Amino acid sequence: MIEYRCLTVRGKLNCFTARVEGNVGVLGQRDSGKEEIVRATFRLVKAEGEVIIDGINVLKVNTEELNRLLWTKVSLVTYDPKAMFNPIYDIASHFVEVSVSHELGGSSCALELAKEALKVLGEKEEVLYMYPHQLSTFRLKRVAIALALFTEPEHVFVEDVEYGLGELERAYIVNSLIDALSSYSSKYVVFDNDPAVLSRLVDYVYVVYKGEVVEEGSEVLTRPMHPYTVDYLDGVVKDSERGQGCVYSNACRFSSQKCREGTPNTFRYPGGAVRCNLYPWRGQ
Repeated sequence: MIEYRCLTVRGKLNCFTARVEGNVGVLGQRDSGKEEIVRATFRLVKAEGEVIIDGINVLKVNTEELNRLLWTKVSLVTYDPKAMFNPIYDIASHFVEVSVSHELGGSSCALELAKEALKVLGEKEEVLYMYPHQLSTFRLKRVAIALALFTEPEHVFVEDVEYGLGELERAYIVNSLIDALSSYSSKYVVFDNDPAVLSRLVDYVYVVYKGEVVEEGSEVLTRPMHPYTVDYLDGVVKDSERGQGCVYSNACRFSSQKCREGTPNTFRYPGGAVRCNLYPWRGQ
């Protein structure tokens, strides 16, 4: 399990709080704050609060302890797969380096596990002896997913998986992720701006807007409650400045003075929660 306790990145993300156990998604537009959740988890940006993995706050541990958690507890597939590979090394070297440096096994073991992961993702083992620049974005992304999965960490973070792909390739890559779920025990934490991707990969969704979680739940994509989520799914969100009270108050058709002046209370219900004054308050 991963637990976020008031994770804050100044000016980008405000007090993100969540418990990640199964396959979880974070839905939001570009610069919504979802990117900062990823970067803070992997200590790529300065953040406050707590990110608890295996009982350890990764924001406070030393580099050695952090590296122990990477690839065994959490791994990452970035939106740009080229960022995961050193261009001067072949693909096999990346699998071996991860396995050996984290004391998960020698080179022979690493390559066998790599071949198995690549097969699950629909890639042939010959790709191991190629270099990153020899692969298309689509193939490199499948290899990146295999690299993130082959050590079978508890959670694999997947960031904008369809980025840079054609229409048919987008369908294939999502199908590949689904196929991998039946072969590995890892759970996904998917960050995307496409509700259709999340609907196929996760069971619980957090909706983030202007650095705030406005809604969360298991039926958010089919029965949205927050006006922002409704507008987002309908494709009618208008760009606006962050509201002083509710972050969506400057664009919301239901906005009132109460919404513009104070932070909405959180209405919790079985299976989710929504932060909006349209609903009765049942406490935090």
